[in-house]
Amino acid sequence: MNIALLTSNHLRHKFIASQLAKKLSLKVIICEDKNPMIQDFSFCNENEYTLMTSHFEERALSEKIFFENYSNFPKDIAVFQIGFGAINTDKTLEILKNNSIDCVMLFGASIIESNILNRFPERVINLHLGLSPYYKGSGTNFFPIVNNEFECLGSTIHLATAKVDAGAILHQIRIEDLEENDTIHSIGNKIIKKSGEIYPIIVNEYLSGKIEAKQQLNFKDCKEYKLKDFTPTSLLKAKEVLLNKGIEKYIANKISLLKYKPITVNYHE
Repeated sequence: MNIALLTSNHLRHKFIASQLAKKLSLKVIICEDKNPMIQDFSFCNENEYTLMTSHFEERALSEKIFFENYSNFPKDIAVFQIGFGAINTDKTLEILKNNSIDCVMLFGASIIESNILNRFPERVINLHLGLSPYYKGSGTNFFPIVNNEFECLGSTIHLATAKVDAGAILHQIRIEDLEENDTIHSIGNKIIKKSGEIYPIIVNEYLSGKIEAKQQLNFKDCKEYKLKDFTPTSLLKAKEVLLNKGIEKYIANKISLLKYKPITVNYHE
């Protein structure tokens, strides 16, 4: 089955692409530029600007530590570069059609609209960094730290639907190797590393009919954030939680906390 990956161009995206290429028939990579607003700090004062820019510098350094061997996309796979916001255009559909794509996989791309979803019914699969339905939207492995809910850190492999992060779930991964000295970035990259190993396995199992998608739990206290919610205040709060032994306290109470936040598991290593 011919597969296309819609993603972006950081080291983490190239790592995921490499993992897919090892185990699946990955034919095309459509690489979308990231939203420039993510690092727009024009609203900040001098101290806030330093805080926010340092955060992204630290993220880049952590990503290099985890994924330094993935500076390029896999060889011999066609890569098409597009601008931010162009993922749902006729150009994308033309690329998919011309390469006889059967299944579309997503990681870090913009929201996919009906023109692509309808073209590949139940064949658009997303790797969402966060545990649905507990956290949706933006920063879904950042805001659990802000809210001191480490049990909500992980990833969700699900079918993409018109409603964001709401599709039926194929498999979920909860971070199991938290350490007391972990940072915002090392936590995120640990999740990405584990997810990259599992993502192609789950997709192969689904496409071969070995697992079925399960509807998301009806969780009334779902938290949903937007890009505008990532502020100097929220960043300072996340740092404070970590500084105040948030991870250590979570590890000590992990068994009782996990009872209230079940996840969907369709694969056991």
